[in-house]
Amino acid sequence: MVLLNENWKVVSEATRTPGAANVTYQLLARINPQYHSIELNRDYVEIQVSYTMNSGYIYSGSWTFSATGCDTVTGGGTLSGSGTLISGGFWSYHDNNGNYSTSINANLSFYFSSADAYLDGFIELPNIPRASVPSWKNGKSRVKMDGTDTITLVLDKKVPAYRHSLVWVIGNSGYKWLNTNDIDTEYTFKPTEEMLKYSTDGKYIYGYLGVGTYASGDQNAKMIGSMNISFFIDLPEEKYGPVISSATVKEIGNAKVPADKVFRYLSKKHLTMQAEVRGFSTAKNVYVMHNKQQYPMALNNDTYSVDLEGMVDGDVQFVVEDSRGFKTTHDWHGTYVPYFYPTITDLVATRDNPTSSHGYMIAKGKWYNGQLNKLTAITEHLPNERLNTDVVVNSNDFNINKEFSDLNYQNKFTFKLTITDYYGQSVIREYILPGSQWTALFGKFTSLFRMIHVKKTPNVPCGIYNEGDLSTLGRTYAKGGLAVGGDDTFIVKEFTADVQAIKGQQAAYISVPYTIPTGYKLLCFYDAHTVTWCITTIKNVSANAIMTHVYNWSTPSDITPKSKVVVSGLFVKSA
Repeated sequence: MVLLNENWKVVSEATRTPGAANVTYQLLARINPQYHSIELNRDYVEIQVSYTMNSGYIYSGSWTFSATGCDTVTGGGTLSGSGTLISGGFWSYHDNNGNYSTSINANLSFYFSSADAYLDGFIELPNIPRASVPSWKNGKSRVKMDGTDTITLVLDKKVPAYRHSLVWVIGNSGYKWLNTNDIDTEYTFKPTEEMLKYSTDGKYIYGYLGVGTYASGDQNAKMIGSMNISFFIDLPEEKYGPVISSATVKEIGNAKVPADKVFRYLSKKHLTMQAEVRGFSTAKNVYVMHNKQQYPMALNNDTYSVDLEGMVDGDVQFVVEDSRGFKTTHDWHGTYVPYFYPTITDLVATRDNPTSSHGYMIAKGKWYNGQLNKLTAITEHLPNERLNTDVVVNSNDFNINKEFSDLNYQNKFTFKLTITDYYGQSVIREYILPGSQWTALFGKFTSLFRMIHVKKTPNVPCGIYNEGDLSTLGRTYAKGGLAVGGDDTFIVKEFTADVQAIKGQQAAYISVPYTIPTGYKLLCFYDAHTVTWCITTIKNVSANAIMTHVYNWSTPSDITPKSKVVVSGLFVKSA
């Protein structure tokens, strides 16, 4: 490789001995300084092939000379002494780094083959200074978008007259001018808000500066070249994260529930929020968190909203996440109230005796005793007759003992009890007080032994009532049934059904199938219970099943195990 300058340099040399002669050929090259151009990034290379007869001479009837960058020369005759066989040149355009190298050659062809020669070699041209190399001062390529932070660009220019211009590129922004060719060796870079809109999906922005190198600071100066250098803009979350301007919680489920409290089973909260995103980002996720679950909020008229019900505590978190990954939250804490619905656990109606018109309606139940709650009771036992009824409360229990008159023993009456609390939640139960409950009649009304009556009372689930005196000698037994005028006149049967585990303050309806023993008629189902601590009541009796209501009155964390519902029935032998 021959490095050229403005002086002739031998690129290749060859000696031949045609006949008695001796000749040396040289392939020469040089740079013509007149055509050297930094702006155009080019040089002009001159080529020449010379000869020197060391002895003798060359005679040829014809010859052909060719060389890189030269027009072909043809002719013939005698060569003696020394001289130039062929000359020319070509433009050499340097690469973007200002470098240039190539191969050149010459071919000398004579009629006398012994004088032929082929010369070739590689040349290299001096580097033409090109684009300045940019770097960040002290290696700092990250700048914080806080209005004050900057980074400094350093330009290692190759020629003192060089000047530079800058553009910035972020995302699909295209080229954005910072300034034209008036920068010397340093430039202080400070990001602008405009740069943010071309990158909205990260907590920092990546971009680059395009540095153009010009031959001078003149307006029409030729660009020498360009280079790029990357930068990063860090976005402070406190300046560019989402902002929640307002967050409200209103009660829409029950008008009597305060907005700052969450009532189990009753509350339905309407949550609203106004929020904005900054720095050209977009809202990616807007929701509320409750009980480790997300509930998306809908946007309408610049306000986000969502309705929540079935809340298990009073903690709600408003959340806004933007497209950059910034997240802003707002916590709301309401007082959680473990409210539960009023429940009638037991209801009976009874007479003083089978022929009495005076009687009672007795009820028990559970209610939530707190948060200004109170109970009212309405009893109905005659058409269009509604009576206010006193309720006696003891903590979360309540009792009712309502006395009635004018209940003709020959008629049946349907009692309906309605319990309503302060928050408008009601429970209704019905109970039938049968008429004429006589089971058997013996002798005359004037006899000592008058009648026997099987009766269910609040204190005696199934007993014997005798109007008058009933005397027996020795002990009286009823094994398997009560014999009155025959064997097993009355019998008791139990029927069961499975019930799954029930959480505290929850209930389930369980259907208990039954069959009437052959030869008997159903008098009544008088008892229902489970083997756990649940409260069990009979709701309805159909032709083949008893519908029961099973209620776990314990705390919400207590769960009953799998159990059985047991219903007892009283049957009388058919005539």
